[in-house]
Amino acid sequence: MAGVDGPLSTKVVLISGGASGIGYATARLFVEQGARVALGDVQGAKGAAAAETLGERAMFVDLDVTQEAPWRDAVKAVQARFGALTTVVNSAGVSIPANIEQESLEGFRRTLAINLEGVFLGCKMGVEALKGGTGGAIVNLASTLGVQAGAIFPAYSASKGGVRMLTRAVALHCAEQGYDIRVNAVLPGAIHTEMVEGYIAAGEAGGATRESVIGGFAQAHPMKRLGRPFEPAAAIVFLASDAASFITGADLAVDGGLLA
Repeated sequence: MAGVDGPLSTKVVLISGGASGIGYATARLFVEQGARVALGDVQGAKGAAAAETLGERAMFVDLDVTQEAPWRDAVKAVQARFGALTTVVNSAGVSIPANIEQESLEGFRRTLAINLEGVFLGCKMGVEALKGGTGGAIVNLASTLGVQAGAIFPAYSASKGGVRMLTRAVALHCAEQGYDIRVNAVLPGAIHTEMVEGYIAAGEAGGATRESVIGGFAQAHPMKRLGRPFEPAAAIVFLASDAASFITGADLAVDGGLLA
């Protein structure tokens, strides 16, 4: 891991959903480039173990993204250990396939609570923390399914479409208020994470082969493969860096050409 002289050594980052998947890949890349990072998650043991693997420049904070108090506590914990927050990455999310006839109101609300309300709270707390310092960046995880809906993803598609519009509204507000806070969204395609492994397992349970399920995901992308977690992570780190200083309110697709 990089030391204090890394290119992002001035960054202090809070990542929701940091225990696994894209969130953990993002945390790892930030640490490698010198940042100090807090992995926020409801998966306590997994999150603590993940932070430990990243060394002294990482910490774990318990974070239920659907509740306001845990967000406030997480921000305070990060500031107490690492100093002023510069970056918030809203990565926590769930995806449970069910078409409109199968989906329950309870399931729909749960998906929106985590995927959309969680990002709302992350943005709200992020703006509050960042506007009093030297500014910074908020990066939200949306999805290609927030642009091109999926028949078996009404809840997920609605939540991620909402994340895209929320991102733009927050970006415009920060610009209008003169806050030096940039707010952008990354739109991954199918990335080979634990979430996609869940789809693969479901396909196998339904009689499909692992190879056929993976192949189906791959064929949906012009590059004919699944993405790897470090690929959207690299886009997130870029948007949080000073190299993206004139980018706000933008969608950055990391999707193998899916939306092209």
